[in-house]
Amino acid sequence: MKGRTGTPAETKQEMLKTVEETRERSGWTVSRILRHLGLPRSVYYDWRGRKGRLKDLAPPGYLLERPLPEEIDEVVAFALANPREGYRRLTWMMVDADVAYLSAATVYRILSERDLLCRWKPKGDGSGERPKPPTRSHERWHTDLMYLWVRGRWYFLVTVLDAYSRYIVHWELLSSMRADNVTDVVHAALDKYPGVRPQVVHDRGSQFTGKEFRGLVKRFNLEDIPTRVAHPQSNGLQERWFRSLRQEGLSDQDLSSYDRAVAIIGGWVDYYNRERLHASLRYLPPAEYFQGDPEARVRERKRKLASARNQRRERNRILLENGEPKARRAALRAGLQEKKAEVSLTKSASLSGTL
Repeated sequence: MKGRTGTPAETKQEMLKTVEETRERSGWTVSRILRHLGLPRSVYYDWRGRKGRLKDLAPPGYLLERPLPEEIDEVVAFALANPREGYRRLTWMMVDADVAYLSAATVYRILSERDLLCRWKPKGDGSGERPKPPTRSHERWHTDLMYLWVRGRWYFLVTVLDAYSRYIVHWELLSSMRADNVTDVVHAALDKYPGVRPQVVHDRGSQFTGKEFRGLVKRFNLEDIPTRVAHPQSNGLQERWFRSLRQEGLSDQDLSSYDRAVAIIGGWVDYYNRERLHASLRYLPPAEYFQGDPEARVRERKRKLASARNQRRERNRILLENGEPKARRAALRAGLQEKKAEVSLTKSASLSGTL
């Protein structure tokens, strides 16, 4: 017997009549009759209390908004294919790739139920007063260098990062960390964008305090901003970029030669600039803020979400009107158990591979 929604008013009236006639003829209690009919007591008394208004009311909004089975499958598959990404980034990656159009809260709920959340706890960035955030590209650059072991020796990755967009303006992999070589990297970044006069944030290493770098600052009329002593968080944008590069771009790569290292870094820089969604940029890629129109992407995402929400509500309304919620809930539960088993097998296989 169907429950509260999805049952025609005529059927409800007939059921109420059947219960009353059976009670009068047989003397059975209402509870006994309902057990034989398979009708819950709460539903029966709800129908009786309506006093003739037996047509179903519109279903609650949350029933219409709940994700469809195929959407849940898409979210789970996408999360399994991108295990390092947090749920917020996954949300907008799926919207942009036209995979699924769900809110971050819904994606979190789906992944949490299946133990697929990627959690990380950011470290605090120390005390001290932060400078005002930049409001446009090329207003403030950050530069720093990172040691990289390539085929038996150290190389030095020098990058210039735009603080407003997080875009990697320029980078080079150097064989030495001499002041003139490091200065040349910043010079090359300035040559790419003639006329810009950014503030330049850097640590107090000798490469940035020597006459070569001071000469560059004077020649281009730049504002030189050295970080606080023994406080790497002052150049935190560069530190975060280097961490992302190491963990996401290089951790599983074989840097067997200088040329291969350059190719791998170049590919990942391009991905980082143009595709990777950045948490501090409303989960947009840096290129959208550096030279694009971020508001256009935001408007397009909202349009996709609104369209999908309307379609989802209509699909769920039809399911409820056709009396299918119980069958659907059973299917969802079965699907959940199946996905949990699949995830468990995947984790076991991964663990076995590391032993």
